[in-house]
Amino acid sequence: MAENLKRLRERAEMSQPQLAQAAGVPVGTLRCWEQATRVPLLTAAVKLANALGCTLDELAGRTPPRGKKK
Repeated sequence: MAENLKRLRERAEMSQPQLAQAAGVPVGTLRCWEQATRVPLLTAAVKLANALGCTLDELAGRTPPRGKKK
């Protein structure tokens, strides 16, 4: 998730302080998330995804399922 967070932040052309402010989290916490020393709770991940304009799946690096077999 750390790599995706950094990639999505850079794609949004946001600095760490800008994203932290937009998501309502401390910048130090955001740095820890990008360095993979901490992992955000779901509520914080939702705020990050909203601020970045992405889905939780994108933020987590999850690819969509290919479809369910019947």
